[in-house]
Amino acid sequence: MITGQIVEHVLSAYPKDFRSEGLFPLDPSLSLGRCQHWRVESLKETFCLRRWPQGKPPRNHLQFIQAVLWTAAYEGIEFVPLPLETKKHKGFVEFDGSYWELLPWFDNLEAETETEYFEQKQFRVVAAMMSLAQFHLVVSGFPLPDPPVSTSLQIKSQLTRWKDWIATRLTILNQVLLSSRSNPSTLEEARLAKLGLTFLSLILPLSDRCQSLLTHAAWLTVPVQPVIGNALWRHLRFDRNGVCGMIDFKEVTVDNVSLDIASLLGSAAVSDRSLWTLGLNAYQNIRPLSDDELFMVQIFEQTLVLLEGLQYLASLFLEERSWTTLQQQEIIRRLEFCILRLEQRSEQQKNNRIIA
Repeated sequence: MITGQIVEHVLSAYPKDFRSEGLFPLDPSLSLGRCQHWRVESLKETFCLRRWPQGKPPRNHLQFIQAVLWTAAYEGIEFVPLPLETKKHKGFVEFDGSYWELLPWFDNLEAETETEYFEQKQFRVVAAMMSLAQFHLVVSGFPLPDPPVSTSLQIKSQLTRWKDWIATRLTILNQVLLSSRSNPSTLEEARLAKLGLTFLSLILPLSDRCQSLLTHAAWLTVPVQPVIGNALWRHLRFDRNGVCGMIDFKEVTVDNVSLDIASLLGSAAVSDRSLWTLGLNAYQNIRPLSDDELFMVQIFEQTLVLLEGLQYLASLFLEERSWTTLQQQEIIRRLEFCILRLEQRSEQQKNNRIIA
């Protein structure tokens, strides 16, 4: 069966109102994961169809993600992409070796002018952090098999990954980047190698501090609950009332809320401390944070960007993974954003030392 026929077969599992009147594949460069997405125009409204990679995620994890979303929706959270039910009242279709989900489509209201965008940025940061806090509150009672207070698995995972990079991979990556810059096979490779070396020059001075912070945080016991795991500014959709949608819950996991806070605020506010203060205050008006959780927000804010950039570089230069030209351009855009965050943080630290 060709792709169109496969998609139509999947959609036939849903009520007649959801049948496709128009099917449009979405640009894969915007999502560097293995999922495929289509915009589905139906008689009823517009939807998003997602095809998970073959064999992923495990069925029980997909069911866990959907159960968390169902909990949030039941408690009145309207901005989560709650999967539609099939005619057999299931949240997904299993066909052609993959899991398929039909999700709501969220439109995004864009600012018309730079002034409007600047004013909206503050409003949107507040709205985003309040929405995140509301989501965290309503899913905090989700039944989990493990104790609700624990160490952070994400912190421990980051520490393991960081030690691996420090032990051997940073040296290997640096050598590969130098070689690629000297003898690139394409202009794109030369550009990527140059970006990679700039990124490494910014993170190497941070390596000891990064490991020290992660080692300390790995022993902290904090409340754990379902979290988004990949809460990013680019995943939010806004209308005039605030957040109308969050489009990516593929990384839902169990950890402390500080992971989501650092991820969302870091990608929204970058190094603008006034936006950080605004966002944290908005969040804590709904869900207060302990001193340990605030400390972990700071750690995640620093380590997430380091490991994100290294992950992109590893996928390009150390792993046998192929990317399309458009996906490479998206990786370049994300690497440039990581570099911007690190440069702004470095400049901020210099200014603080001068003032002190």
